[in-house]
Amino acid sequence: MDQLEKYEYEEIRLPDYTRDLINLLKLKATPVAMKFFSDKREMEAVEKIRIPRKGELLTACQLVAQSTRLNYTVGFTNQHMPTLQCSGMLGFIDGQHFRDSDHLEGKWYATREDALRHQRAAFLPRERYEAVAVSPMVLGRLREPDVCLVYGTPQQILFMCCGLQYEGYESMTATFLGESSCTDSWIRALVTGKPCFTIPCYGERRFGGVLEDELLMAFPPQYIVKMIEGIRALSKNGMRYPASQYGIQNDVAAGMGSFYDLNALRREP
Repeated sequence: MDQLEKYEYEEIRLPDYTRDLINLLKLKATPVAMKFFSDKREMEAVEKIRIPRKGELLTACQLVAQSTRLNYTVGFTNQHMPTLQCSGMLGFIDGQHFRDSDHLEGKWYATREDALRHQRAAFLPRERYEAVAVSPMVLGRLREPDVCLVYGTPQQILFMCCGLQYEGYESMTATFLGESSCTDSWIRALVTGKPCFTIPCYGERRFGGVLEDELLMAFPPQYIVKMIEGIRALSKNGMRYPASQYGIQNDVAAGMGSFYDLNALRREP
């Protein structure tokens, strides 16, 4: 899937690439960039950054939602996090403390063993960080962002995946940790350096404004050019977003004949 050397990604053009992606897939939620900082002063220096007031507690997904739904540029540190779920997955605290916590026993998981298996299955950053910033990609306020996040319908996510697969094909797998599945997207893309998608968890829907029909795609920004060019190639081949409904009772010969050899199944080897 990589072959990124074939695609000329320029960071300064990320806002332009993002507008292209929005137009191609009619995205409603604002695509956002996320950057992790070892020094919180660098986060505080980001243009027009909004930081929660002292003593205010918000989940990480609430803050990401302020960017995706309200177009804010937001920054936050461990002091703004309400639970170790947020702090641990963002690298604000020691990862072992996160992995050894059984606090979800009797809530999301039946036994202590189940709760620990959940914690230990999570993707966690390899480094410790002091701060995170999230900003709409079209604004270009984050230099060298680590991860891009796009909330979309299943069909929009499908086209992003198929665009990435168009050339240099690789099968894509999705993981679902359960609660705190933001580790399956935000952090998996950070740690692996690869695009991924997942089902946003209950917490993201309860607190983070994620809608009933939304999934989440996460990818390092360098992949956006490959994604867009793949989507455009699919469009030229007749596979355009959104897929037009053909009708569940209609003979498919006319609808499929221009794409597929309908006699292929009838040929004996």
